[in-house]
Amino acid sequence: MKTSQKLLSLALALVLIFAFASCGSKSPQAEMYDSSSNESIVQDPKEAKEKSLTGAVSATDAERGGTESSEPPAAPQSADKIIYSGYTEIETLEFDKTIEDLMKMVGETGGFIQNSSVTGGDYASMYRGKDIYRNASYTIRIPSDKFKSATDSLKTIGNVVSSNTNAENITMQYTDTEARLTACRTKEARLLELLSKATNMEDILAIENSLSDVRYEIESLTSQIKNWDSLISYSTLSIYIREVALYSKDSTSAIGYGQQLKETFVYSLRSVGHFFKDFLKFIVGALPVLAVLAIIGVPILFIIRSIRIKKKAKMSGTPDKRNENPPKQ
Repeated sequence: MKTSQKLLSLALALVLIFAFASCGSKSPQAEMYDSSSNESIVQDPKEAKEKSLTGAVSATDAERGGTESSEPPAAPQSADKIIYSGYTEIETLEFDKTIEDLMKMVGETGGFIQNSSVTGGDYASMYRGKDIYRNASYTIRIPSDKFKSATDSLKTIGNVVSSNTNAENITMQYTDTEARLTACRTKEARLLELLSKATNMEDILAIENSLSDVRYEIESLTSQIKNWDSLISYSTLSIYIREVALYSKDSTSAIGYGQQLKETFVYSLRSVGHFFKDFLKFIVGALPVLAVLAIIGVPILFIIRSIRIKKKAKMSGTPDKRNENPPKQ
């Protein structure tokens, strides 16, 4: 009985010893976890970011040409990437002065004219004596910080018929493109390192093909960012200028009925005047043609008349006196 109790006590003691030993020791997985945790805590944040970018190059990069990485919280509004653009239509009674004022405004704001076009009346309109009105269109690039003041100043150079502005926030697209560009450059560096160590021709060709694709993607992303930077720093303003005899706000829709009758009567008189002007121009223009026809047509008419007289005399049997011989004496 005492022997069995001693054996039982010994077995319990061994179980307790093994339990304490298992709790005091760590498994290899636990040690790996602890070491990786300590490393992530101790390592420099910059090194952690570089490692995250390096590890991001995977099969997804080959499809997209880059990878999305976790970004910091949204930047303040002052750091947003915004593209401003606008369109304004202007009427003017003094076309030349309006163009001069517009050029002055562009110079004061530090902008430049990207393209322009100025047109007037055609020859047919001028020939008919109609009123000739000119129009112009401009595409102007203005520094973004002076875009609002420039659009406000347009009211002083003419009658603004319509105006609209647009602000496109591309912060998310811009940040994503920058992340993809960074990933592509990291991938390019790794491919160059592999290329320097490669000895097999097949591997060299495969790495060079991958390098070509990555560099094409880098050029495309760089070009996109440069284009955005240009649009962000210099806003685009399109302006259309029309020369008119009367502003839209003073047209028949805003004046009284008596004034409308007066304008209608004056318009009718102008139409009659244009008709007689056109008729006189037609006569003057036709004089050379009529002179040529007279020079050619008059002799022809005399010849035709002479032929008709001879034919008529022959049919009536009356001898032609002009062909008779004088009587003999």
